[in-house]
Amino acid sequence: MARLTQQTAIIGIGRLLNMAAGAATLMVLARVLPNKEDYGAVCQLIVLYMVLSQVFAVGLPQSNYYFLPRFTGGQRRGFLTQTVTLLMLSGALLGAILFFGADLIGHLMHSPKLPVLLRIFAVYPIFMMPTLVVESTLLHRDRPVATVVFNAIVRVGMFCGLVIPSLMHLPLSHTITVWMIVAGGMWLSALLLIFSTVRDLPFQWHPQMLHEELTISLPLAIGTLLAISTAYLDRFIVSHFFGPAVFGTYTNASLEVPTVSMVTNAMAVVLTSELCKQQPSHENLRDLAIWRGAVAKSAIVLFASLGFLAFWGPETMRIFFSDRFADSGTIFTIYVWVIPMQMIMLQPLLIARGVPHIMIYVRLVAFASELLFVLSLGYLFGLLGIALGVVIAQYVATAISTLWFTHRFTHIGWRAFFPWRVLGLCLLVAMTAGGSSWLVHLIRPGNIPLVVKYGIGLFIFLTIYLVGMYLVRLTDSVIPVRFLSMKSSEREGVAV
Repeated sequence: MARLTQQTAIIGIGRLLNMAAGAATLMVLARVLPNKEDYGAVCQLIVLYMVLSQVFAVGLPQSNYYFLPRFTGGQRRGFLTQTVTLLMLSGALLGAILFFGADLIGHLMHSPKLPVLLRIFAVYPIFMMPTLVVESTLLHRDRPVATVVFNAIVRVGMFCGLVIPSLMHLPLSHTITVWMIVAGGMWLSALLLIFSTVRDLPFQWHPQMLHEELTISLPLAIGTLLAISTAYLDRFIVSHFFGPAVFGTYTNASLEVPTVSMVTNAMAVVLTSELCKQQPSHENLRDLAIWRGAVAKSAIVLFASLGFLAFWGPETMRIFFSDRFADSGTIFTIYVWVIPMQMIMLQPLLIARGVPHIMIYVRLVAFASELLFVLSLGYLFGLLGIALGVVIAQYVATAISTLWFTHRFTHIGWRAFFPWRVLGLCLLVAMTAGGSSWLVHLIRPGNIPLVVKYGIGLFIFLTIYLVGMYLVRLTDSVIPVRFLSMKSSEREGVAV
């Protein structure tokens, strides 16, 4: 568990650095590009790739976690060659769609400059899709630092490829061309890193490998498509029924909290890699012990974010998006209650057990729940109802999915599936700290600037939260060995 925590911390720091580099790139471009249209076109390129690459990756990066521990010797080299080749072919297909559909995409996105840039950008998926398996390949060899370094180099390459030509006042098409050249270097670096892990192994491949990988990856691809649809469903509804001005207000409020995304993304990556090495089954519950410990540790950070933002939502919106978007605060205060559901990561468990198709049902439940609650509550209560519908749907879908998972794939029962004591104590301490920090609001508004008041509140919150977490001395982070040694009939219904 200590090694898992260390790897998660390393990957989490890497995620934070990547977010910082990406934000810095956009901040600089917003200042050096000559007009908003150029900046908007670059943002559209980035968003298009971020969304479409998840679909066209067809679950291959996730399948890498499952198969690498199961193939040995030359078969591992053959499998990696197969995966990289499939990703390049998928990238070529995506590139062709961007190239030949450039005019249509530009029309749909109301961006006259986009078609020319898309025809240059079309080579980017070919170069960058294979880099998606660098992380899983290196984590399989317990090299998280190398993973972070590579991802940082990719982000720095993106920064240099876009910012330096812009500072030289080159035309935007030339800037994108330089970025593509840098991407070619990233592609070469990725191939060297991937195949360095199997350098001394012979090449062995058989057609059955392709069938096995697609059996795992295609359900994950469908699940990813459903996840993207669910994630953007409420925003599409707001955009359609309320218009662009209200959509901007809602988008600010629905922005994912950086600390939450950093922890959950890092934890999911490390968990998937680790659990796939366990070869779990109904009776071998070591993977559940690891998963339970991960949930307990992530709760410490996630509940801290919830405890503070639940009391400081309006102030957070005003500080980060100015007083113009003060009305985002109420929506944000509702939206932050999805944070606890972010720690319930079933996908690593399902991939490790070789049943990724179950994620399709999990995503369908989430999509159906969100569609039902968002439409019904939005009709009754408007914008606040839509946000409330998202929160309720998350809890309902998570409850249904975890109940079904524990019944189908374990013998421990739902009550023993979660570290309830840890979650309860974390939530109690977080809410106590958040409520105490809110007392800063009693200071008269005219006497102290909002930023200073916010900083004081954050300091009070962190002080109380850290002291509280130290005093409760959480130890219930994993399933005890005594529990793991019980017979199936003895485990049922036991709360540990």
